[in-house]
Amino acid sequence: MKRQFGKNMQHIAAIMLGVFLILSPVAQAADNTGTGDVAGDGAALTDSVIFQLFASPTLALVKSAFLTSTGVALNSGDSLPTGTEVDFMIHLNNEASVAVLDVSIQDALNALFLYKASSIYIDNAVDECGATVCDATERKAIYDAAILTVLKTDPVDADTVSFAGTTIDVGDEVIAGNAQQDAAANKVLAVVFTVTVQ
Repeated sequence: MKRQFGKNMQHIAAIMLGVFLILSPVAQAADNTGTGDVAGDGAALTDSVIFQLFASPTLALVKSAFLTSTGVALNSGDSLPTGTEVDFMIHLNNEASVAVLDVSIQDALNALFLYKASSIYIDNAVDECGATVCDATERKAIYDAAILTVLKTDPVDADTVSFAGTTIDVGDEVIAGNAQQDAAANKVLAVVFTVTVQ
């Protein structure tokens, strides 16, 4: 029996897999004016020190799929037989020159996919993509780098990820026992895990 993937990978991410991203409060871009006085004379120091704290990064959360056996990217409309293992990759392209602190990602798997125990990788070492949305070549490079990292554990423990029921959690915003997950400045944060098509 074959299962038809959605019209496109974005539909899979948005409809079938229910991925969402939670960011702790992040300072938004804001012009600030430094004010003060010199020896009590307010007129001696004008409001000339205008600076921007930092621009909140444009964050794009994207989910991709790859055949576990070959690493080949799956495309919109691809059909796979039941029992095929697929690696899902969720990545966050942080284009900002500052880290995004305390990122949490949660992915509730659809019943069409059975999670493979102890198959979660996390990587945050690949340089940011050339545009807000990474292209196919960049996504493949992110995937290839992530699957070379050390596997994480499924239980809630000292690492940044956990799996329970049908849900993968990254970071400690939703699951307090996980460690904090940050997204380094000018890097791509990637989560890769394996499922079997049911």
